[in-house]
Amino acid sequence: MWSKWQLDSEEWVVDKIIDARINGIGNYNGMMVEYQQQIGFAGMLFSAVDKLAAPHASFTDPIPKDVMCGLNVVIFSVLFFILLYWLYREFGFWTAGIVYATLLFTNWTGYSTRNIYWVTWTMILPMIVLLILMMWEERHSRMKNGWLFLLSCLTIFLRSACGYEFISCVMVALELPLIYYAIKQAWGWRMYLKRAFIAGAGAIIGFAGALFVNLALMAGLRGWKDAVDYMVFISARRTGYVTLNSFDSDVLKAFDVPLLDVFKMYWMGDWDVPLFGNWHLSFLIPLFFVPAAVMLVLMLIQEKNRRKITGLRFRMEPDERKTFGLILVMIVSLLGPVSWLVLAKGHAVHHPHIDYVIFCLPFTMIGFASTAQIIKCWVEQAVKYAKEKK
Repeated sequence: MWSKWQLDSEEWVVDKIIDARINGIGNYNGMMVEYQQQIGFAGMLFSAVDKLAAPHASFTDPIPKDVMCGLNVVIFSVLFFILLYWLYREFGFWTAGIVYATLLFTNWTGYSTRNIYWVTWTMILPMIVLLILMMWEERHSRMKNGWLFLLSCLTIFLRSACGYEFISCVMVALELPLIYYAIKQAWGWRMYLKRAFIAGAGAIIGFAGALFVNLALMAGLRGWKDAVDYMVFISARRTGYVTLNSFDSDVLKAFDVPLLDVFKMYWMGDWDVPLFGNWHLSFLIPLFFVPAAVMLVLMLIQEKNRRKITGLRFRMEPDERKTFGLILVMIVSLLGPVSWLVLAKGHAVHHPHIDYVIFCLPFTMIGFASTAQIIKCWVEQAVKYAKEKK
């Protein structure tokens, strides 16, 4: 799978690179030759990499694909280690170490990271960039709503420039740092909703901007009417909520699948490759959610007991806030892939050999972090109780 996954999609980027060798990167208005359903940033990026790695390459010379795949892996690794650094800072070595170790066995992340069409790092980039912004704000005791809007807009634009697939997952992940810091720093509902709206507005404008640029590039080749008609056709094909007579029979059949059956298909693992090791969603979701539910109940009981003693409301300790925030982030992170199954049901039914990756970015990462942190808390509480008994 590491060497074979989605080679057919990579061919669109390879064709762009070969065309760029002959006609320049700007040919077809910068878009890929055969696949113009997006701006084609991956084609532009790796055409530039090709020019740098093989400046005198001719039409028949091989593509330096290992260099391009390596660039993808390096960028993804840098972003992932920023996440690990944040986990280490907030929760310690145990939680960060578990997330690092489990990534090595999270199959779909490994398969997709090198792919020069999917450029997987762009799917976690918005979340990591906002995480960096939140860390900077905490360190300097300032809130930068202008930067929050701008970074949300630019990172979502970049992801959309590589493809609109899974964009709802990326937008949900974008909001996760805000949720955590709202809990940790006790922002209050008004401040949280304001900042969530700012980030969401930036994300939507970034997406709409990419869509407009894509239409403009296509219109330069075929006219605005054909460009709009083509984009409507592609959008309808992905979602399944608008049916056009020109669709193939297998596409129409996918649209008739009830939404509950789509969830069941992904829950049971309708594709041969599990998400993590030999485990499918049917094992991973209970693994993450059962300890989280138990922890939330214990926190509620502890909060009630504390209120009886002190008479104060919501006197949650800093470490408790952090653990609660991480659990909440894990729960919300699942809404990302769920949103894609709902909004792009046609794509989800037709492409289970691709769409399982949405459960890894970043649901499995946050899920293992949450579970590791809960176990750590229980062990610490057990050790403390044992010492008090002595």
